[in-house]
Amino acid sequence: PISVMGALAVAGTKWVDYSLNDVTTFGLIIALGILVDDAVVVGESVFEERRKGGDNIKGTERGVERVAVATVFGVLTTIAAFYPMLLIDNPLGKVLAGFSGIVILALIFSLIESKFILPAHLAHVPLDGERRCLLTRAWGRVQDGAQGGLMWFRDHIYRPALEFSVRHRYAVLILFVAAGALGLGMLTKGKIKTVFFPDVPGQVITVNLEMDARAPFSLTRDNIDRIEAVGRELNAELAAQAGMDSPPIQTFFTVVDGAGSAQIYAEMLPVAERPQVAILDVVRDWRDRVGAVEGASELEFSGSEALAGGFRIRLMSKDEDLLRAASEEMRAFLAEIDGVANIRDGLVGGQPELKLRLRPDARNLGFTAETLASQIGYGFGGAEVTRVRRDGAEVRVVVQNARAARDTIHDLMQTRLRSDTGVWVPLGTVAEIEGAYVAGAVHRRDGQRMNTVMASIDRSLVAPSEVGQAVFEQLVPALAAKYPTVKVAAAGELEEMGEIQGGLTRALMLAAVLIYVLMAVPLKSYWQPVVILAIVPFGFIAASVGHLIMGVSLSLFSFFGMLALTGVVVNDSLVMITRYNQAREEGETVAEALHDAGIGRFQAIFLTTATTVIGLMPLLTETSEQAQYLIPAAVSLAFGELFGTALMLLLVPVLIAIAEDVLGLFRSAPRIHPTPEVEP
Repeated sequence: PISVMGALAVAGTKWVDYSLNDVTTFGLIIALGILVDDAVVVGESVFEERRKGGDNIKGTERGVERVAVATVFGVLTTIAAFYPMLLIDNPLGKVLAGFSGIVILALIFSLIESKFILPAHLAHVPLDGERRCLLTRAWGRVQDGAQGGLMWFRDHIYRPALEFSVRHRYAVLILFVAAGALGLGMLTKGKIKTVFFPDVPGQVITVNLEMDARAPFSLTRDNIDRIEAVGRELNAELAAQAGMDSPPIQTFFTVVDGAGSAQIYAEMLPVAERPQVAILDVVRDWRDRVGAVEGASELEFSGSEALAGGFRIRLMSKDEDLLRAASEEMRAFLAEIDGVANIRDGLVGGQPELKLRLRPDARNLGFTAETLASQIGYGFGGAEVTRVRRDGAEVRVVVQNARAARDTIHDLMQTRLRSDTGVWVPLGTVAEIEGAYVAGAVHRRDGQRMNTVMASIDRSLVAPSEVGQAVFEQLVPALAAKYPTVKVAAAGELEEMGEIQGGLTRALMLAAVLIYVLMAVPLKSYWQPVVILAIVPFGFIAASVGHLIMGVSLSLFSFFGMLALTGVVVNDSLVMITRYNQAREEGETVAEALHDAGIGRFQAIFLTTATTVIGLMPLLTETSEQAQYLIPAAVSLAFGELFGTALMLLLVPVLIAIAEDVLGLFRSAPRIHPTPEVEP
């Protein structure tokens, strides 16, 4: 509570200015597991020293001093793991940086609490032989039973496994590498599903209907009525299936903007009142039942917010005809992918337009494209002939045809144009007139006409990244060969994903450098930090396999859990290697020091894992749809901790033993200029 309240107090200041929202609250939940780790390590060391006898205060001081360096630098390395997230220069990255910021604040306060406040409390906690009260004696028997079971597991399971692993260290290392390669292969081959931006369920279902510009108002009205009727029918069926007194959709609200646009807003009951009805399932069933809609150019069902603008692909070219042809092939390709629906683009005709093109023989009459454009523009749009001053203000004088002669297509067709020789000629003699429906706006980028193809992705069937990968690996090379002037680029969610992934990659590299530097200081070694960092990728792979076991997709929030996992793995590994170094300084051999480090730190590492995983169980078992997008981070940390315990307890000693073998070869290697032997 001290760490959490301290973090909240600082977060609310004007210098930090974090709000209490889903992301920061989740950061505090993840931080709880890390905060407990330091307390467990300090407490275990304090009671170990106090059991040796002597004054309680002195024993507490010795216990804290024994692990002070390791725990302080362990917290600092965890802060270093989260700090680069604050540097991602991206709008969405800045929002998500609140997660890292709140964790860092909580860690800073936990560092103060675990080194000054916690020892003062532990110094006065009675040991096993000091229990006086009946309740404490009864609770003590429970503690003794748990302690005995843990010690039995340590002595009969872990000790033989540790000795075997160190003795056959190269075979064990190959086994771990093979397991890691298997997990990495499943990840790269798509066996572990990845959705970078997960669906964040809302409370309102939105149905957006956009009609073809030629569609009459009556068709729009009929379509929106049919969609609403299907929704009401589905609503009644869901209520009957779930045995609910009130239907899950409590309100339907329809808006018809005109002949070309209409929306339906369906407000759901609160999640607590419809535990068996998920909003995304309702959206999927409603969309499937409606099917195709006559005259619709766009029909979108949404029950969640489209992060980063949704799925978009940008096409650019100076040739509009080639751009249109490439866009049609893009739409056809996307339509063949399961889970992709509501495909649309900006070139679809939505506004009527008349195109006037000068006839070839009109030049003989003295007409050019410029005279055609100017006379039609002046007659129907007006021409400024002069400006006059009136009452101190400048007034523009515009001349145009009378309103009655310029408000219908018939007026345009009856227009006569004046040639250079002063002859009045009918418009049809001078120009070819073509009618078409075109986009309501023209978008350009870098001097090229731009079109954006958009689609709705059902993330339960396919990930946006998978769709994007299929487009750029299968379709784009064919388009480049067929339409050389057409450029295809990622936009919307795909573009945002690339920017954030680049930022995360740089953040990981910076975090690795900071962690290495911070560990090299207390360990006074250049190779031991490498051993600890070598554990981190195995933890990431273990977290990914945890997603496969739980049937959860990897997402951006999974990476947050992996960041927290990095802090825990580094912290516990640092404590173990510190214990190993202390044993080596006392004159023990490598095997003896590894044995003492593993056995001595077993209880602390086991308890940190147990407390973290148990603390995450409520979130892992949460069925609320609003919490589903947060579960991947909990899965990363929980399963990474479970597998990471084996990594720390077995792989760290194995890597240390192998490193000592390598260093021993260098120490025993002959010098370039050996010292000559001297006869006695």
